Amino acid sequence: MKNHHSTSVALPEPGPAAGPVTGRPDRVRAAVSLPEAATEVRYLDTAGAIGAVGWLRVESSAVCGTDVSLYQAGLDWPTVMGHHVVGRITALDPDRALAWGVTVGDLVALEEYLPCQRPDCAACSIPGRYRMCPESDLWKGRRRVGLISAEEGSGLYGGNAEYMQLNTNSIVHRLPSELDPDLASWTQPFANAVDWTINAGGAREGSTVVVIGPGYHGVAAVAAARAVGAKKIVAVGRSSQRLAIAEALGAVPVINDDGADLGTLIDSATGGNGTDLILDTVGLGRAVTSAAAGTLRKLGRLVLAGLGPVPVSEVDLKALIRGANTITGVRGRSPEAVRQSIDLLAAGTSGLELVPATHVPLEEVGDMLDRLAAGNGPASPHVVIRPQPAGTPSPNTSSRQAHTQTRNLNR
Repeated sequence: MKNHHSTSVALPEPGPAAGPVTGRPDRVRAAVSLPEAATEVRYLDTAGAIGAVGWLRVESSAVCGTDVSLYQAGLDWPTVMGHHVVGRITALDPDRALAWGVTVGDLVALEEYLPCQRPDCAACSIPGRYRMCPESDLWKGRRRVGLISAEEGSGLYGGNAEYMQLNTNSIVHRLPSELDPDLASWTQPFANAVDWTINAGGAREGSTVVVIGPGYHGVAAVAAARAVGAKKIVAVGRSSQRLAIAEALGAVPVINDDGADLGTLIDSATGGNGTDLILDTVGLGRAVTSAAAGTLRKLGRLVLAGLGPVPVSEVDLKALIRGANTITGVRGRSPEAVRQSIDLLAAGTSGLELVPATHVPLEEVGDMLDRLAAGNGPASPHVVIRPQPAGTPSPNTSSRQAHTQTRNLNR
């Protein structure tokens, strides 16, 4: 096991760190996470950028369990992490502005995928399937926002920096300009939850939904079930504080300790009437599949989203057949789910504005990752890196400026 230690180093200012409201910044402050599970603040020079077609002023970079797991296990190289990124575009090539339907000054959310986009790619050749591209796969190519080496080009490929570069294959979604950065930073995890709960899980008005794990995605799943009009939502977990957040969103909180039978807990919480959906965001393995055999209603679904400590489990296939039940594994989200997420966040119907956010400056990124890895994180799962110095206003640039931006962004 690695010795976890974090060092945030405030280097001497070599020049203006924050770039202009429009155009390409010069030097950028970034939290660079190292293979030995340490993090330090460095100034990165954008002049060495490779393939940049635009620049994003990062407003928020939310932390999820994947970040913590990768950091704890040991990164392959120094990395500017952060893949739930929201920011404002400060420079953009005209052809990308047209292709993405955005312009300079727009508030946007990025997906983590950087797909190859080759016509012979089995994933990229199918509309909306880019998240399955081998080059962007988390376990294969790993060309993803927040995973590329900080020693490659500008190094600014993740959200834990004041600015990051946009590439031709960046996946960009325009957000309402007035959307609060804390709420906007829910775009990707909430899109995951929408896809897992509604699209894959089949939750709809009147459904009974059980969510295992009140963490980042679990709380988002409660919000998704609430948004679709589920009649009863049950949140099962060990943290009473996080269960209280799920309860504030409308869920029935259920404490799951080591000695409890999960099926019995679910039966008790649902009054023995069964459930239409069990969404496991943790990865409880056999406990969930055994519970599914006894608690899923006819045509009910078990959706598995968590890569927990028990990845292989025995399944009662006869019980699944008798109940006409479905087991589905899920990864990421569809483009349609991102649009659903944005619409719900903008409408103010998600309830996620009720979830407290813990703001973290760049100098404290390493300490927070250490805390989360040790299980000593904040009570709320919504931890948001805010790279801009405190008090820095967020630019809202006129769209007419898009046409004045440099075409040669790598000058």
